[in-house]
Amino acid sequence: MNIKFSLYVIGTFLKFFGLLLLIPAICSFIYRDGDLYIFLLAASLAGISGFLLETAFKESKNIDVIDRKEAFFIAFLCWIAAGVFGAVPYLFIPELSNPVDALFESISGYTTTGATVISDIESLPHGILFYRSFTQWLGGMGIIILGIAILPKLSVGGVRLMGSEAPGPVTEKLTPKIAETAKKLWLVYIVLSLLLIVLLSISGMPVFDSIATSFSTLSTGGFSVKNSSIEGYDSTLIEVLITFFMFLGGINFLLHYYFLSGRFSKVFKSSELKYYAFIVIIVTFLVSLDLWHTQYQGFFEALRYSSFQVVSILSTTGFSSVNFDLWTQFAIFVLFMLMFIGGCAGSTSGSIKVVRILILIKKIFSRDINHLVKPRVVQVLKVDKKAVSDDVISSVTGFILLYILIFILSVLLLLLVEDISIIGALSACAASIGNVGPGFQEFGPTLNYDFLSGFSKLWLCFLMLIGRLEIFTVLVILSPVFWRK
Repeated sequence: MNIKFSLYVIGTFLKFFGLLLLIPAICSFIYRDGDLYIFLLAASLAGISGFLLETAFKESKNIDVIDRKEAFFIAFLCWIAAGVFGAVPYLFIPELSNPVDALFESISGYTTTGATVISDIESLPHGILFYRSFTQWLGGMGIIILGIAILPKLSVGGVRLMGSEAPGPVTEKLTPKIAETAKKLWLVYIVLSLLLIVLLSISGMPVFDSIATSFSTLSTGGFSVKNSSIEGYDSTLIEVLITFFMFLGGINFLLHYYFLSGRFSKVFKSSELKYYAFIVIIVTFLVSLDLWHTQYQGFFEALRYSSFQVVSILSTTGFSSVNFDLWTQFAIFVLFMLMFIGGCAGSTSGSIKVVRILILIKKIFSRDINHLVKPRVVQVLKVDKKAVSDDVISSVTGFILLYILIFILSVLLLLLVEDISIIGALSACAASIGNVGPGFQEFGPTLNYDFLSGFSKLWLCFLMLIGRLEIFTVLVILSPVFWRK
């Protein structure tokens, strides 16, 4: 592995990242809340660091191919760099002057987790509020995918880099050139974001709130400019719009592109999309019935709140339109289970993903059980009428087992370090590795993660990263085999 070339690429990325930090500076300049210097300083720090890295390792820049190891290493370092340099603006905010808290908020934003350590969000200046949502918007589609679309050097190994960052077991190209694919995906992302901004503004939400909320919705991030999240607007129309776009955020963005380009057959043939929609419909109906008999007088009121929270948790957005921690044990348990499912592969959502669960279920019932009855029959596992290779099946099985194992060990670690309830620990770890955000009890939608020790916050940051980078990308870096020649 060429470490010098990897560091040169990180230098290029940091220069690009520094330019992105100037965008919230525009918001600070408009509202004049006194936080303009924060982003100018952060942008300068990232840009200068990138320039120094490029200068130090410029002799390694002429490489035509990025191999598998370098792709993992560059993807990992890009996300670490984004988290660390992205924490700089928060250090100048009294609520986040602690470096661990600033890093937690930054990583939570870029990984689109939405967990926060800030108690009074509405007291923050407009620039910081915009920046929090902007970090989620960047992290939703992927900062590396954005880099591939813009930076020629990153497009050299674009397929491997995109595969290291993209959520889901399969990365499909729209065009032969990966940079063109990245551009098309980001174009769809931008169009949907602009559409939501317009619709929210028409619905009565302030323009600034519409922009910030749109960023956090399409990215399935969940940062809000209100202390009480979407509940603060008390608008059925706004909740319906956000519910629909959270659902869209959980769909593979390749399917969005196919739909917008008129290739509807590709959309409607997607098994994963069908199962994703099926889960939303069935679970929403069950939770609505439960809440109708226990919490709310009318069925449509129960439907309003249940549909929002089911889609919010399943898509791993984490917005709240009500304090769902006060719901029945049945409803809470259902929401907890949804944290482990997530949306579709290739979407902005986190967690395991519907396609992995679909492949595992088909493996169990179509192959394993049938093999016990008919051991000589060869069963071919198919998704969307395409055969799934044994390598993909093995990878999916390993991913899910690793996911559950890391989750269990993290719960035990959190209970060992912190004096919290079992439900709280379970939900905090599930919400972190699944990039959901809010949990239950101590981590409910009206509370935050501020009371945790520095060690616990750092561990949850680690869970957010491995959840966003699909576990293997991070664990392979930590493996001794990776560093052997």
